[in-house]
This record gives sequence, structure tokens and C-alpha cells, in this order.
Amino acid sequence: MLYLINTFLIPLLMTIVGIVIVLLIDRMRLPALEMLAGDELNTDILFPEGHTHAGERWRFFRVSVRNKQMPFFLKWLPRQTAENCRASIEFAGGSSILFSIRGRWSSTPDPPLYRHKGQELLKILYPDPVTIPCAKEELLDIVARCEGEEQGYAWNNEAYLEHYRPSNKKLEKGDYSIRVTVDTQNGKSFTQEFRMTIADSIERTSLKKSPSGRYG
Repeated sequence: MLYLINTFLIPLLMTIVGIVIVLLIDRMRLPALEMLAGDELNTDILFPEGHTHAGERWRFFRVSVRNKQMPFFLKWLPRQTAENCRASIEFAGGSSILFSIRGRWSSTPDPPLYRHKGQELLKILYPDPVTIPCAKEELLDIVARCEGEEQGYAWNNEAYLEHYRPSNKKLEKGDYSIRVTVDTQNGKSFTQEFRMTIADSIERTSLKKSPSGRYG
């Protein structure tokens, strides 16, 4: 009996434990995306002379999407890159869902810069994905607002079709719940809720991470 335990059972248990540890570590190496909001992530642009919106000052409210590092005790292992990340953004006012849009990553070119035949409209309707390596981040556009105007607009590539002011994506003054979902080619999805306040000026307008995690 002792011979059977030493010869077969103990090696079998050690093999099973080894396989479980390898699988757990491999799972921990999958992308782990963290989404944050803050004033330092927003961008102000005063469009120069010659631009379609010359003299207009716009503020673009953005969310940072970061692929977190591995835990301290596993830092010697590289976390997988988050491949082909695509975002969807859902806007709600009170308890009602208003609309949703396909997210536009700030690092991707403006649609007018696409010069491939037949591709410009496709890029507007289906924005390019991005890849986020470990410990790196990408900014995701959420809302844009022009100084001196009372409303803001949900912002993605489709806004270029209506001169930055899509009539069906208008956000009047008030509070909104925003749900951002990022899907990766690695097979993992990540969701985070935010609160957007369209105030009486762009300085007082804000985008913050929802403290309660509730949506709507």
C-alpha cells in the first residue's frame, strides 16, 4: 500500500497541483483593464484660423483605459497585451437609457484623414480598435462640449458627419449615467460606470467615476 502511494498517488497529486498552478497563473496573465476619469485626462482645443470650427474652444472629456501590471509577487511574469480593444458607451438619464455609441479611441486618426477608397464611412461607423500593452493606457473619447453652448454631445467618429454636433446625441444640462464596456480579442470584457454632469459652463462640466457603481 505504501509502495502504491509513493509510486502513483503522490506523483499524481503533484502533477495535478502543478497543472492547477499553471492554469491559475495563465489566467492571472490575462489583460486586466482599469478605467479612470479625471480633469487631467480632458483636452481643450481652440481651433485655429482656417479650420471648420475656427475660433471655437472645445473640451473633450475622456476616460483612461489602462492594462494593469501583474501583482507584486508575480511581477516577473508579463501580463498579456489587451488585443483589438473595442468600446461601447451607453448613456442614461434618470432610469431611462438614452442611446449608445461605438467608442472612439483618441489616438486613432480623425475620419477625414482616412483616404482609402470606400473606407471612410466604414471607419466612421466602425471605429478602429486599439491594442493596450501591460502598464500602458489609451484614452477613450466620451463627450465633447463647445464653450458658450449649453449642451454637450456624445463623441465618436459619427460626430464628424454633423460638424461635431450630432442632433441625436445631444446632452442638455443635467446629470447622466454612463456605462463603458471594453471588449478584447483575448476573450475578456470590462465594464465601468461613470457620472457626467453638464453644467452651466465647460469649466464646471465634469466626468467622474461612479462611486456607487450603480447605473441609471
